[in-house]
Amino acid sequence: MINRLAITSVAIGAILLWAAPVHATPQFARMYRVDCSQCHSLPPRLNERGLAFLASGYRFAEDVERYRTVPLAVWNTVDAEWRHSVDVRKGYAGRVELLSAGTIGSTTASYFVEWRALSQSLASNGRLLNRSGRFEDLFVRVPVGFGGAMAVTMGQFRGLTQFDVSLRLGLSEPLVFSSSLPSTVGARRARLTSLRGFSASGRQPAVRFEYQQAASRRSADGWFGAVTVPLTGELTIPFTDAASFEFEARPKGVLVEAYRRWGLTSVGGHTFLGDRRRLGTFVVTHDIARRVALLGGIGVFHSAGATDTRFSAGSEVTLSSNMAAGIRVDHRTEQRLDPVVLIYGNGHLPFGPTVFRQAIRLQIEQRVQRGNHVSTVALSHVF
Repeated sequence: MINRLAITSVAIGAILLWAAPVHATPQFARMYRVDCSQCHSLPPRLNERGLAFLASGYRFAEDVERYRTVPLAVWNTVDAEWRHSVDVRKGYAGRVELLSAGTIGSTTASYFVEWRALSQSLASNGRLLNRSGRFEDLFVRVPVGFGGAMAVTMGQFRGLTQFDVSLRLGLSEPLVFSSSLPSTVGARRARLTSLRGFSASGRQPAVRFEYQQAASRRSADGWFGAVTVPLTGELTIPFTDAASFEFEARPKGVLVEAYRRWGLTSVGGHTFLGDRRRLGTFVVTHDIARRVALLGGIGVFHSAGATDTRFSAGSEVTLSSNMAAGIRVDHRTEQRLDPVVLIYGNGHLPFGPTVFRQAIRLQIEQRVQRGNHVSTVALSHVF
């Protein structure tokens, strides 16, 4: 099944990706009647104007006419995975996701909601893990005082702001951000103990306080500082035991970020301090001629007396207006395993009239590591 699905996905995707010019992602394309090159170098990766649009709470700096539209996008994905080292092959429906974002009335506040009506992934034992009903994101962001230089974000969201792994072109997140610090204090239930773990790119209920010292007219440029207090839990509309609603008011610790951004380049880092665990990470992103994106991150992680170093380094090349390819190396010293090399491609094809913009996305990723070779294909339809 997986071979047929993978071959069909690649064939259909290749035909579609070469068939038409790129336009925009659905909800804001319908709202502003613009093509996606306005905000993306290649969806979902943002360009400078896209970063400014996001930093301004989904508003363009210039006067752009807005049209009435349903503030909703739907993202459907079919996945296929082949774990070569253990000969596990499986194709399955990965997600049905509802997304909505925008301003709140005439205020400067904004919101973002990302809910998975269907959410399945392949567990380490080769069986499907069903976590349907969970919120990937559910938050509001409210600028407060000082001309909007300060803001408070409340809800469920990723802790890290310097590098948003939601906007990655590959299927897997960089290890230096996604690798978790396990809880040093266990709970009565295994799921709650797991949710007490912390990773910089992990989602959890939280409160974040941000400050920006603007350095230019572009709203996404300048010095940034953020303090996030993550709480234990997961906000869901529970369909399965693996996505039960959980909330514990006890903070995991404190995540502090500081970085400088100009255009598509950023330099900075973050640190997390919690119960007998801590991490410190240095991060650099850089863009060359708006075609080559570079990422580097290295961090030292300490939990319950054990210390290890984790790093990620990679590059992505925009091959055309609708295709990109990338390579990344991830490594964790404590595991005493070979580094992981990930080679991936991403293609994006929008189609349909501006009043009903849609898109097809094809993602292919090859994981290369001794004893753990994995091929993954994801074919998505977004409308």
